Amino acid sequence: MAQNLSTPKKDAKSADKKIVKIDAHGHSHKKPFWSQLGPKLLLPASILLAAGGLFLAVYNTMQILTPSEGYTLSTGLKIASGLLGLLMAIAGILGLFVKKGKTLMTLGALSLVYALVILTASAKMGTMALVCGIAAVVITLFYVLAVDGKHEVGLFRFLREMIGEVKKLTWLSGKELFSHTLAVVVFVLAMALLIGLLDLAFSSGFGALSSIKIG
Repeated sequence: MAQNLSTPKKDAKSADKKIVKIDAHGHSHKKPFWSQLGPKLLLPASILLAAGGLFLAVYNTMQILTPSEGYTLSTGLKIASGLLGLLMAIAGILGLFVKKGKTLMTLGALSLVYALVILTASAKMGTMALVCGIAAVVITLFYVLAVDGKHEVGLFRFLREMIGEVKKLTWLSGKELFSHTLAVVVFVLAMALLIGLLDLAFSSGFGALSSIKIG
């Protein structure tokens, strides 16, 4: 008898789990593709980020101590690139152990912005510097996307909602766009003509007043 009573409870629990996945309209709710793929990519992304960061830190430290001719970065940029590598290594190592998505996303976003700044500053300073900069940007971007897919921080949700709101906009037709553009152009030309006439009138008036001799 106990066995017969336990099975309905299990069935009720499984039914509750199934109901949770159904929204108010009766449609099944499935996770986005990246939310399913992201958890599998965080581990390789963290390892890749840590390895790339350690390489940048060690390589730039060696270049500061024993500079080579092929690596033409200034000492300041070498130090900045080494610090970028250290930040990337820390973010990658924490990605293997820390379970707080906001912390990992913050470190990943800082690394990405830092990598973009370094790439912009060192883009014209040799092939090696350009390759290292592009690799740092790609690796950090991959890490940020993997963290968002694993912990659902909200980056992809924000992009999906933004695209959805853009689709709701009512865009102008060709005729409406032409008429509105024509009205703006006519208004700007009329205001420019009015300001030009006022400037001419005031300048000629003040010129006439200055030419008057008293006494």
